[in-house]
Amino acid sequence: MAPFSNESESAIIGSIFREPDRIHEAMSLIDPEDLFSRDIRIIYNAMIKLKHKDQPIDMITLADELKNQKKFDDVGGVYKLSTLEDYPTATAIAFHCRKVRALAIKRKFIDKMQGIMNTAFEVNDDASTLLDEAHSSVFQLMGEVDSNSKTVDVYSPEDMAQRGYKNAKARFEDPEGESGYQTGFPLLDRYMKRLRDVNCIAASTGVGKTGLSLNIALNLAIEEVPVLYINLEMNIDEIITRVLAILSGVEIDKIDTGDYGNTPEEFKLVARFAEKLEYSTLYMTDNTPKNINHITSLIHKYHAKHGIKVVVVDYIGHIRNDKLAFKENAKRISLGRYNQMLKHICTTLGIKLIVVAQMNRDGEKEPELSNIGECWQLAQDADTFM
Repeated sequence: MAPFSNESESAIIGSIFREPDRIHEAMSLIDPEDLFSRDIRIIYNAMIKLKHKDQPIDMITLADELKNQKKFDDVGGVYKLSTLEDYPTATAIAFHCRKVRALAIKRKFIDKMQGIMNTAFEVNDDASTLLDEAHSSVFQLMGEVDSNSKTVDVYSPEDMAQRGYKNAKARFEDPEGESGYQTGFPLLDRYMKRLRDVNCIAASTGVGKTGLSLNIALNLAIEEVPVLYINLEMNIDEIITRVLAILSGVEIDKIDTGDYGNTPEEFKLVARFAEKLEYSTLYMTDNTPKNINHITSLIHKYHAKHGIKVVVVDYIGHIRNDKLAFKENAKRISLGRYNQMLKHICTTLGIKLIVVAQMNRDGEKEPELSNIGECWQLAQDADTFM
């Protein structure tokens, strides 16, 4: 049987009966769908409707509301309501709401895993899609647990003053230590101050989006900031050659062809920087097609394994369509959803996100937010747009 607590669900309704204003607390912690008991769910929905109508919540008004909905007898009539009304105290409503919410998440987990288990018994040669779906489902539920576990929804003036003073004091005493992650480009850092939660690099084809994002990633990794570079465009050998060229300062054509002409000592320079790369904290994918579930799975995996602090997605337009994308049938809608998913996982894990995007042809003339050819939402979601 699915896990639930009839006692806690009844206690929530009883607490609202005893102190009607407690409904605001309940509404901030649980949704009607979190209640397992159909009768309790109907009663709770009726209470919410009364509150939206600015009507008092008591035995009479609730009975009238249920009768209007033709559900009064279905939930047990006067006997059921009087039993719930008789709850002794309302002080523990938050505890019961959190318990009900936790049990609802467990039921969702069971439902999702049952579907995945059924798929697992299908005979085919692709396990990666199944595993990506399983990880994505679990991570979504983890997000619900995280959002449910936050103890502060609203900061008081005193909280904000103390928090603001603490942050300002830390930056005053140690400007370098509290400056956040820098790009490594002095002029850019002067304007940006630090990497924000979501940073978007957008440009037309051939302008240097990958070059900039790769340089930022390398600058961070050389400073021992763990970076995961989601490379969706270049094959791994090409991008590693580019990395060595950036680090060593040797022309990329020389490294690519192996012809160093009259300067064979440059090869030794490349070799020395290859060793330096070995001891950096840069992790990079190859450019095999990846859907959004695969990417979020990689982020979560490498954050757990290596403590990733910055993720670069180069570039978002090359994310492979998932099942929902075929139903959406609009690339801009899908990319907006992908961006929201990336933003959610990175902010949840405390990771800075850099998204590389493509500008449309108008962007070559006048770079503006509206010229992001793939998705306007990318610019809306970004804290910093370059």
